[in-house]
Amino acid sequence: MLSHTSRRLARRSLSTATSRIFKSPHPDVELPLQTSWELLQTASKGREDRTALICGLTHEKMTYGTFISSVQKVAASFLERGVQKGDVIATNAVNCVEYPIIFHAATAIGAILSPASPQFRGAELAVQMKAAKAKFLITHAAVQDAAKEAMEFYPLPMDRQFCIGPSTHYQSFDELLKTSNLHPSQVAVNLKKDVSYLPFSSGTTGPPKGVKLSYFNLAANAMQTSVLDDLTGHTVSVLPYFHIYGTMLMNVSLLQGGAQIVMPKFDPPAFLGNLQRYEVRLNHIVPPIAAFLAKHPLVDQFDLSATKMLVSAAAPMGEGLEAAIKERLGITVKQAYGMTELSPVANYSQDHNAKNGSIGATIPNTELRVVCPFKEGDVGVREVGELWYRGPQTMLGYLDNDEATNATLTADGFVRTGDMGYVDEEGHVFIVDRLKELIKYKGHQIAPAELEDVLVTHPKVADAGCIRGQNADGEEIPKACVVLKPGQTISGEELMEYVAERVAPFKKVRQVVFVPEIPKSATGKILRRELQAQY
Repeated sequence: MLSHTSRRLARRSLSTATSRIFKSPHPDVELPLQTSWELLQTASKGREDRTALICGLTHEKMTYGTFISSVQKVAASFLERGVQKGDVIATNAVNCVEYPIIFHAATAIGAILSPASPQFRGAELAVQMKAAKAKFLITHAAVQDAAKEAMEFYPLPMDRQFCIGPSTHYQSFDELLKTSNLHPSQVAVNLKKDVSYLPFSSGTTGPPKGVKLSYFNLAANAMQTSVLDDLTGHTVSVLPYFHIYGTMLMNVSLLQGGAQIVMPKFDPPAFLGNLQRYEVRLNHIVPPIAAFLAKHPLVDQFDLSATKMLVSAAAPMGEGLEAAIKERLGITVKQAYGMTELSPVANYSQDHNAKNGSIGATIPNTELRVVCPFKEGDVGVREVGELWYRGPQTMLGYLDNDEATNATLTADGFVRTGDMGYVDEEGHVFIVDRLKELIKYKGHQIAPAELEDVLVTHPKVADAGCIRGQNADGEEIPKACVVLKPGQTISGEELMEYVAERVAPFKKVRQVVFVPEIPKSATGKILRRELQAQY
């Protein structure tokens, strides 16, 4: 029997079933026509002495008052150094307290920030900078060698290059904080048409593409998410700021007056230590961190009793892993869903009615269609199709790539996600897999993620990724790439039997290869094209 809340959600989400558009079960939220920086300035009044950012290594703190004045100084310094509206400022930096300052300083003057992965080598960074037509670069001491190498392929004047942290080669970022000007000139922007942020998609379905996000996209998604998420306390910012998921969490925490413990990367003892030290109640993670929390013995050495809830996104987390964390830590585990092209959030689970394995209902002001990928006809409740979303968070398009834009954005504004899923009777959405990653076996479509979820429950398995294999007749079959835990041994036949006992006959794994690691993006998404090419 449905609870009262569930019945209400079901009525709202399925109220337009005849037109096959699933409305958000949540009431629309008011979306002010302001940039995220303008929203933050208003929200920060009266919080000047509250802690905004904490270095996760030194534990040095920055108040909201210092943060706001730092943004104003850097914005003024950008203008003094010739940054103009529409200019692209590229970054390649690990997480640091300076990144939120850079983000909002660029927003304040109408510049475009294009964040690159700190894992990029120089040539990769240069490719993104060239595509974005970057005019300035801000790097970090930890990755400055890649920035130097990038300049060999895409040179910029030295006075347009800055480094966070010690460097004998670059101007110090601290120089941008030395101005006394706290009132940079206001720059008029078109909130819904001008590009504010230019992240590049992960490239798991093709070459990386610049995703054009407007000022309104980012501000709207922060407001849509804020009504469902509580980041007013301490959170450990271990997810990379350069990734849109990390960017969104950064802004929601700032808008809500929370305190972010900023970590440059996932370091298990430091991460657990910060959860314990700051008594973090709610934190966002990605599946690799979830797997660590579910299985690693180090977790038992820390007191995580204050942590009551974890939210995972950026890549699907299987039901088995979700259940394992709940059982070990005795906490609520939820999932969210989105993509760069959606700024990024589209779905969010609420703890009072979350379902195991679900990414939750669509967030406020958001519509969903579930479309058959073969005939582009809408399907109904519990029928699997490609998820299409529309809302104020929908991207403007891809940079200089009309073909890709038209392939992703429909004429009426829906984003084709490439993810397969379904909606249940209560409006909860479930991801099945990537459309282009489905394995076809004797006419059946098999989701690799489902097999991976089973494989990682085996006590000897540390990680797994499933791809398309071939049998002796050249037929496509499910193939598992498996990473064993240290010191463990098991045969491929045993693993195949283990999976066969838990899935339908047509879904059985029919090949196993043992590998040293599963290639993944910075947010934990399996790089299946790379895995497929290797094995």
